[in-house]
Amino acid sequence: MRFLKGWNNLKKAGLNNLTWGFTHCLYKKKKRGKFITLLAALLCVFVTGCARLATPPEVKEGGAGYVNADDFNMWLAYKNGTLMDHGGMSERLDMQAPLIVVLEGDGLPWSRPWRISSDPTSPDPLMFDWYRQWPGEALYLGRPCYFGAKSRRVPPAPWDVEEPPETQSCFAYWYTHGRYSEEVVTAMAQVLRMKAGDRPLLLLGHSGGGALAMLLAARMSNTVAVMTLSGNLNVAAWTSGHDFSPLTGSLDPAASPPLNRDVRQSHWAARGDETVKPEWIEKEAARQQATFQLGPASKHSDWRHYWPQINDAISQLKATISRQR
Repeated sequence: MRFLKGWNNLKKAGLNNLTWGFTHCLYKKKKRGKFITLLAALLCVFVTGCARLATPPEVKEGGAGYVNADDFNMWLAYKNGTLMDHGGMSERLDMQAPLIVVLEGDGLPWSRPWRISSDPTSPDPLMFDWYRQWPGEALYLGRPCYFGAKSRRVPPAPWDVEEPPETQSCFAYWYTHGRYSEEVVTAMAQVLRMKAGDRPLLLLGHSGGGALAMLLAARMSNTVAVMTLSGNLNVAAWTSGHDFSPLTGSLDPAASPPLNRDVRQSHWAARGDETVKPEWIEKEAARQQATFQLGPASKHSDWRHYWPQINDAISQLKATISRQR
């Protein structure tokens, strides 16, 4: 009976599952806790797919490449942009203006309900699509293990049981249980310090990228604004709402103190989103005393149809910040 219950949890989790459904019901037995955790770590080695690593998308403007921080490799892209002023003249790059940092969602950590992806990169990254069409300056910061960024950072025990195979970018822990871990957030913050210095930052994230935006904002004192689209701002509500096991090893923005009131926040929810439900976002936005916006998207990944509205909101946010600085 326990096996069947665990298997059903695994099936329900699908591609968005962040934990091992097979172990869900067995964690309730304290005596078996350590054994099951070790079993899950070992299972990771055997259920990981063997597909080729994803390659970074084509960059037609600006530059792109890999950068290393704390033994994590990350792919990033940067462009100066060609924003025009109201008179049709090109604006000069203002180093005091907020730099938009774009953060992608979780992609596809699972290739099948029972198999972890060898590479979690989405075949059609939503936020890179936004980055590509945005006419201004922006930095797209890829996450560890995504876009073929090979890393040899060893996860904590018991997930450190074996080196990842050559067909895998890194230990699967870093894009499953530990995708929002202190180690991942610290490494991404280090890259931002290296590449952006003390520039004011506007963090823009979708889904799991929204969670990382909030976690990074708490660590980057030069963050002036955070904007999320269907952001996973309450990881505990998300896992319990989908009947997933808790995200062991990851941080949760909803379990952290609210951001400094000087950081402007705007959190957008899709009306019919069943992945990250609007009420979860609204509740955390209220706790943060932040702006909550419902729509215009109707589903979790429908935002690409509304880039003009998103662009207008970001331009207005940047203008408001610049006027007040």
